[in-house]
Amino acid sequence: MNEVPHSTASFITGDAEARAVVERLAAEFRADARQRDQSRSLPAAQIEQLTQAGFFGMSVPRVHGGAEVSAATVAHCFRVLAAADPSIAQIPQNHFCWLPLLRNGSAAQARFFHARVLAGDRIGNAHSEDTRKRPYDHEHRLRRVDGGWRMSGRKFYSTGALFAQWIPFIGNDEAGRPHMFFAAAGSPGLQVIDDWSGMGQRTTASGTTVFEDVFVADAQVFPFVAEGAANKARMLLASLIHAAIDQGIAEEVLADARAWIREQNRPWIDNPHETHAEEPFVIQEFGRHAVQLRTAGLSLRHAADLVDAARAEPTEDSVLQARLAIADARLNCGNAATTLADRFFTLTGARATLERHGLDRHWRNARTHSLHDPLRWKLFHLGNYHLNGVVPGARTYI
Repeated sequence: MNEVPHSTASFITGDAEARAVVERLAAEFRADARQRDQSRSLPAAQIEQLTQAGFFGMSVPRVHGGAEVSAATVAHCFRVLAAADPSIAQIPQNHFCWLPLLRNGSAAQARFFHARVLAGDRIGNAHSEDTRKRPYDHEHRLRRVDGGWRMSGRKFYSTGALFAQWIPFIGNDEAGRPHMFFAAAGSPGLQVIDDWSGMGQRTTASGTTVFEDVFVADAQVFPFVAEGAANKARMLLASLIHAAIDQGIAEEVLADARAWIREQNRPWIDNPHETHAEEPFVIQEFGRHAVQLRTAGLSLRHAADLVDAARAEPTEDSVLQARLAIADARLNCGNAATTLADRFFTLTGARATLERHGLDRHWRNARTHSLHDPLRWKLFHLGNYHLNGVVPGARTYI
C-alpha cells in the first residue's frame, strides 16, 4: 500500500492528557474565531496544531499503540472545541466517526491505517450527494478493476475532506454489500472544492468532492457493516460528537450572554434597579436558560457514560440503551443551542446584533449544525420505542 503525505504527530497517552491538550488549544482558537467566521478563513493552521498535538490519534486502539480514550473524553474534547470554534470542532467529526471501521478489515489493514493515523493522517468524508434521493441512494459509478475499484461521481457535505489524507465514501460491492472505500487524497482524478456557502459553520469546508475515475486499492476497502454488539458499540461516537458540538455552542452562548448583560447592557427605562443584570425578568430568563444548558450537559455526560459501558460489556441491550441516551442528548443539546442562540438577543438588545461583535455567528452555527440529521425523527423513534416497544433499526440514525 502506498504511503501518503503526512506529518509526524505527537502521541497522546491517556484521557487526562487528551483533555488538557484540547483545553489549551481551544483557548487559543477562541481568540480568532469571530474573525475566521466573518472572513470565511479556513482553520488549516488550527487543524494542524490539533494534529501535531496528537488529537486525531487519541482514539486509536491500545493494541496498535494508541490511547483509546473513553467516549466521555471524546465528548468532552469536542464540547470544549465547539465552545471555542464549532467549525473547528465539526471538521474532525468524520475522522472519529469512521476510525472504528478500520477494525472491520483485516489485521494488516488495521495496523497500517492506525499507524498512519498515529503519524498524523486525517480521515475526511465524501459519501453524501446533493440530490433529492435518500442519503444512501448514491448516483456515483463504481466498477471493479484489477487490484481494486474505480469510482466516478460528485459528492457534497464533504466535511473534513479538504484537510484529510484519506477521503472515504460508501459504495456496494458486486454482491450489493456496503463497504467504505478510503481514497487517498492525492489520487489522480480526485478534487476537493471549497464551495461551502452555508450561513453557519462557515469554515468547515463542507463542500464538493469530485471523483473522476479514481482508483481505490482493495487494501483501502473495508466492510461498512460488521455483525455483533461489540462492533455496534464502536460505532456510537458519530451522533455523540454532534451532541457535544451543540452543547459547546450552547455553553459559549450563555457565557457571552452573561458577559454582555453584566458589562455592556444599560438598564431599561422601567427597570427600578441600577443595572440590567438586576432586572427581575432578565434574571428569571437567564435562570431558565441556565437550567436548560445544565440539563443538556447532564444528558450528554450520561450518554457518553453509556457508550463507555456498552464498549466495556457489549450486548444488544447495552448498545440500545446507549443509542437511546445519545438521541436524548442530541435533542437536549441541539434544542439548548438553538434556543439560547436565539433568545440571547432578547436578553441583550439591538446593540448586540452589530456586525462588529460577531455574536450572530452563534445562532447561525447552532441552526446550521442542528440540521445535520432531522431531530423530528429522533423524537419519532424515541416515542415509538417508549410507547410501542419498537426498537429502532440498526440503520436508523438516532
